[in-house]
Amino acid sequence: MQHTKCYKRDYPRPQFVRDNWINLNGSWDFAFDRDDSGENKGYQNGFEAQKKINVPFAYQCAASGIGNAEMCQNIWYKRTFVMDDIGLNRLLLHFEGSDYLTKVWVNGKYCGSEVGGYHRLTFDITSAAVQGNNTLVVKVFDSYSREQPRGKQRAEDHDYGCWYVDTSGIYKTVWLEVVPQTYLSEVKLTPNLESKGLEIRFTLNQPYKNAVVAACAYWQGKAVGETLIDVCDTCGYGFLSLDEVNLWQVGQGGLYDLKLQLKADDKVVDEAESYFGMREICIRDGKILLNGKPLYQRLVLDQGYWENCDLTPPDEDALKKDLTDCMSMGFNGCRKHEKVEDERFLYYADVYGYIVWAEMPSVYAFTEVSRETLLTEWKKVVAAQYNHPCVLTWVAFNESWGVEQIKSDLRQQRFVNQVYLATKEIDAMRPVICNDGWEHTLSDILTLHDYTQDGKLLHESFNTVEKCTQKIIPDNKKQPFVDGYSYRGQPIMITEFGGTSFIKDTNGNRWGYGTAVQDDEEYLSRIGGMVKGIVDIPFICGFCYTQVSNVYHEVNGLLEFDRTSKESFEKYRKVFDLTLPE
Repeated sequence: MQHTKCYKRDYPRPQFVRDNWINLNGSWDFAFDRDDSGENKGYQNGFEAQKKINVPFAYQCAASGIGNAEMCQNIWYKRTFVMDDIGLNRLLLHFEGSDYLTKVWVNGKYCGSEVGGYHRLTFDITSAAVQGNNTLVVKVFDSYSREQPRGKQRAEDHDYGCWYVDTSGIYKTVWLEVVPQTYLSEVKLTPNLESKGLEIRFTLNQPYKNAVVAACAYWQGKAVGETLIDVCDTCGYGFLSLDEVNLWQVGQGGLYDLKLQLKADDKVVDEAESYFGMREICIRDGKILLNGKPLYQRLVLDQGYWENCDLTPPDEDALKKDLTDCMSMGFNGCRKHEKVEDERFLYYADVYGYIVWAEMPSVYAFTEVSRETLLTEWKKVVAAQYNHPCVLTWVAFNESWGVEQIKSDLRQQRFVNQVYLATKEIDAMRPVICNDGWEHTLSDILTLHDYTQDGKLLHESFNTVEKCTQKIIPDNKKQPFVDGYSYRGQPIMITEFGGTSFIKDTNGNRWGYGTAVQDDEEYLSRIGGMVKGIVDIPFICGFCYTQVSNVYHEVNGLLEFDRTSKESFEKYRKVFDLTLPE
């Protein structure tokens, strides 16, 4: 693989890189606040540590150094950091992920709060920080509320079904960034193959007069295009024409480097480095096209859980290895299931040419609060991942979770459509799936789930368009569409199936789908039969197999929870990539 020019190991925002940053991961003071008395006791000014915690791991997992799975709604973090004189610059504090309500104090001064566990939280702490030693205190509130997006995090004190131990507080990188008084706060990059260039939209944190943004693109170190874009108040839009167009391809990647400079009076005010890929995703005649050619997607369901770490990867290498291992097993992409993954994973997917379906973690209630929290967070997720060429599809809901009555409830149908349309407003290019699995309303791809373990029966269930679009799905007795909606010629994919497990693994509450298999031969034969049953249906555009690895009591992964493989990658590849020669 070849890294982009802007790559920095462990840098948490790899597609928008500045040089001046400090990683705050590591040992922090930690305290449980079970009666929520911390603020009254002055914890925000500093507190005596009950324990040490290894940030960014959540206190529930072993890697944090605590490993206490008991829910505590209010928790506190504290650490010191040293700052040099930053002059007239500003100091930003970023949390890549903190679940769910995060409050921040620096040197006893309140710096703000934000709700949401699945997008980057940013606090301007300039006015509170000083040259030299600083004390940072963070309080996080979390709960079992089903109104907040929680994905696969359980909502009770025990594991159940396919839900696992919850993740509270900081669970992704915390870092500081020094930026100018006026800086580029957002950049939106849209490849345009027809016009042979890149559309660039940007936003500044505050107005700036008589300024421009200079953009220069590079291909393998050679400058291939540049432009100047005028700043209008706080934003701007322009087009960067390319001297040569090299396509981003699945299994190959292909990235341009990009330098962005905010300039005024011929002086550089702010500078950031990025990258982009030239590719086009569209739907035509029931097919999904990438760069004008039909794309068959061999996806794997990827929940992004690690043994002892839960939703947090052990390190950057673990993210890369998950991706390259899946490619070695014959997959060309993944569906990131009920999780917003660490952005470094998307970086490696961009580099390797690995497809990612980005999915919103579910709520499990249908209330005014749940609707507002889900839609607000989802729009932030889409905006944050928009620039990554690897992201080819958005998945807003899964299996009617949070909208259990969608089949006939017009309010729930309207809300799902509202989320679909809000996604399209941000991104008119990529396909959006309104409700993956069944009971679709507006949806660009018809996606179906079926855990029938017999390949011939699976084939028989879906081998005509009529069966896929008008019949009850045999495995789960659900309809492909809700009342009042019908098939409109969309591409069709089987986006959950398989989940096969070994008898030796299924004891107590440990489970897989269907009847477990006895041995390796039966295991590979069954999986191969199911894959062939789908691939042999000519109008099906791809599949998503469940799943990458075992997760706690769910033992239906291709890998163990510790990522050791149940079979050789070569054997898996022969099963999943039927384009290989015999």
